[in-house]
Amino acid sequence: MGRSAKDKMKLAAELVRKGATMLAEPCPQCGGIQVRFRGKVHCTSHEDLSEIAGTEGASFGDVVAMVKGVLISKMGEAAHSLEAEKDLDRQQRLTALMNSYFELLEKLPGKGQSP
Repeated sequence: MGRSAKDKMKLAAELVRKGATMLAEPCPQCGGIQVRFRGKVHCTSHEDLSEIAGTEGASFGDVVAMVKGVLISKMGEAAHSLEAEKDLDRQQRLTALMNSYFELLEKLPGKGQSP
């Protein structure tokens, strides 16, 4: 039996409390709300989030994936802002910020690497 919309939103809220990020883009499959949790994107409408929301703790790899996702998302936001920015001082600050994000990404271990 399917979960009600209210139950699904409660599960999504629980994921956000545990560090998930709600995404601005709707689910390409059904148009539902998407969340990024531990490096993976989940749809609150058609996926069962109960197992995901019930998990406790996070491994180092989970945290690295989450940080990578946040940094990439922030780089995208900064790039979008930079594209529209006319002020040279603000452009310089945005590029410095993007460079910092990129440097952090380079320092994070990739797949198969240990901490």
